[in-house]
Formats: sequence, C-alpha cells, structure tokens
Amino acid sequence: MTIDLVIAGKRIRLQSDEGISLRPDERFAAFINAEGSDQELTIEVKPGRASIPAGAAKVFNAPLLEDAPGGPQQSGEPFWEVAADEKATYVMVTLKEPVRFPVLIIPRGKMPWQLFADETGIEINPLPYPVDGLILYFLTSLKGDIMIHGSGVICDGRGWIFTGKSGSGKTTMAKIFDSSGDRVVHDDRLILVKEGAGWMMHSTPVYRNDEPRSAEVDHLWIISHGKSNISTPLSGAEAAGLILANCIQQNWDREASAQLMASVTDLAATVKVSRLSFLPDSRVRDYIVARENAPAGTATAAATSLLTEGKEIVITAGGYSMWPAIKPGDRIIISPPDPEKPLKTGRVVALRRDGGFVVHRITAIQKGKLSTFIKTQGDTSMIPDPWSTEKDVAGQAREIIRGDKTLKISRRRMPYFIGKIAATLIKIWGSIAHRREK
Repeated sequence: MTIDLVIAGKRIRLQSDEGISLRPDERFAAFINAEGSDQELTIEVKPGRASIPAGAAKVFNAPLLEDAPGGPQQSGEPFWEVAADEKATYVMVTLKEPVRFPVLIIPRGKMPWQLFADETGIEINPLPYPVDGLILYFLTSLKGDIMIHGSGVICDGRGWIFTGKSGSGKTTMAKIFDSSGDRVVHDDRLILVKEGAGWMMHSTPVYRNDEPRSAEVDHLWIISHGKSNISTPLSGAEAAGLILANCIQQNWDREASAQLMASVTDLAATVKVSRLSFLPDSRVRDYIVARENAPAGTATAAATSLLTEGKEIVITAGGYSMWPAIKPGDRIIISPPDPEKPLKTGRVVALRRDGGFVVHRITAIQKGKLSTFIKTQGDTSMIPDPWSTEKDVAGQAREIIRGDKTLKISRRRMPYFIGKIAATLIKIWGSIAHRREK
C-alpha cells in the first residue's frame, strides 16, 4: 500500500508490504495527496520491531514532558532518543496505550528511510505522535529548512510569525488575529522554506482539523507578555540568536547545527525581525497594523540610516509623555550616539521602535557582561518602559525647537503622577479650545 502526504510543499511517500494497510489518523486527512509522482522522501513502513545496533552510540535523549504551573517539566520517563553509527541514525520512540517502541532508521546519504512500527495486525498507524514530528524534524534539517515553534497569521495580505518560549503567548496571538477575521496558518509548529529571494511558512499536521496553509513571511516577532505594546526592531546576530532559540534543533549533529545556523542567518537577513512586548487583547493587533504602515516604516529606516552615518535628524513630538519638557509639536534634534559621552540617568534618548522612535528619559542603568541595559520612562508615564540595551538607543535628544526658539531639554521637575494629571488636563483643555475654534 502507498500513501502520499504533501507537507510544507514536500511529498512524503509511505509504503508498506502487500497485505499491510496504512491508516494515518485524521490529522493527516487534508494532507493526503495522490496527485504527483516526484517524492522528496520514501519511508518503508514495516509492522515489526527493530533493535538498535549495539555499536550505535546514544547521542540524544528526550524525556517525556508534563504540564506544570511553571511550564512544562521533565517527568523522567522516556519519550524518544537518538543513536547513531557510521551507517545510520536511529530514532526510537516510547509510546503508551498500547506500549510499543517504533524505530525510525535514517541511512546516511541514502533513501529510502525505514519505519518499524512495532504493531501487530494488518492495519498500521504509521504516524503516531511524536513519530510524525520527528520525520518532519529530520527531513527539514536535511533540506536546509527551519522547523520553529510559533504562530503564523496572514493579516492585510502579509505573513507574520510570532515565536517565543513556552507560555510567551503564541497561541494567544493566533486567537487575537483569528477573532479579527485574519487567517491563521498555524498556532504551534511551522516549517519555514526558502523560496526564491524570500521565505515561506507552512502549516504542519498537529490538530485534527489542520489543513495545508502557507504564506510568504514578511515579519517575525520574538514575543513576551508585557505592560504595554512595544515593538523594537532587531538585526544581525541578535535577531538570528533569538530566532534560533525557538527552533527545533539537532544540537548533537555538528553538520545539521551548522546548516540550521546558516538558514536562520539568511532568514534574519531576509525578513524583518523585532522583539514584541504585548498586552493580550485586540489592541496589539491594531498596534502592529499601524506600525506596519509602509510610508512610516520607510521614513524611520531613512532616519535610522542618517543617525548611523553620524548625522543629526529632527523629529516632531506627537504626544504628552514628556510634557512639559517636550510638548506636542516640538521639533526634537536627535544626535547620533557618541562613544565619548556614555549614557547617564536623566538624559533623554530616542529608542528604536517599529514605525518610529520613542523619546523618553533614562531612569536607571545596569551594566551586564555583554551589554549595558537602560530603563527609560516618560516624565508623565506612570509605567516605565521595559529594559532596553544600548543597541536600542538610536540617538540622544540634544535640543528642541519650539516656535522660533531652540531650547535645552529641561529636567523632570514633578512626580510622575502629578505630571500625568497636569498633562491630561492640558490635553483636555487643548481639545476644548480646538472645538471652540471650529
């Protein structure tokens, strides 16, 4: 019997000896595709049990994880393990109900692979969890693709990925976009494939109602829960490292690790990557959509480029978070970071944000082994900003232009809550005066 599955654009052919029926569970129903003949991988499925050669060395062990209040915890019970010798890689899985030990054998540089299902009878489920994921895991590595824990959505025709550690909010983000009518590619496990000059994300069979979905990747966010919605652009080694931390890796195989690192580096250089601190409600979607506005993004990129070249820029203040030191409509002169003038508390800096800059005052500085961390806060903001690094500082606010005068930026003189009340009253009064003028 032969069954073809098409997952992430790759045709995987499962075949068994005559008289043995293959019955994948319903997760794979929408991925079965009989049209086509050029398979990426053939797997010979056999009902019996395989033994791992005595000379094969165990290179990896994955114990069973159990849900706990603080996140998944290792139970100590066996789940799957990997052994290898000069001829092949051997992956053995421990399953319960009923107890059995499927073994996937991957010959070095050869096809087909073999899967010993350790089942009796003439009907076999060849892809019980986690056998299916392990097959995809090794196949994506072989092809230079990326398997990542993340949620993928399509919003306004653009493909966005939200990835992070367990509990960071990947499923929450998928639900927020789904409830707004956006298409969810998947909320748990994605395969990223290089196509042309870009990258495509693809769904994988995890849930009973999964189906093949894909989209070109436009932006990838490393997410975490926060007290406000803040998106900060990342690049280079920092972006690649944070993506890599959320990828499924063969860290026991030097060649596979090098291939994954190369693919992740290309991904980080090809698509936009940002860190996103977010509140778990629909406002985060509105925030992201607003900042993905193309003209604003282009202007910010141009301004950042000028600062990198050592040139000053001038931006216009649009809010009351720094009132009265900086008022709406003030033009702020931003100077490039100066290595000769280290950052100090009390100074006002421009922090990089997707879609623009945030100009706030430094309230604390903490030096780490590799980076210096800074805490900032608006003079009328009751909640401080998340910790940033020196790399997030686009420049220092040197002066402001108010009308026909150039002024130094004054120090904070009021407690935060008094400044907040005063700024709110000024804002209300301004709105009333504006309506009267009409």
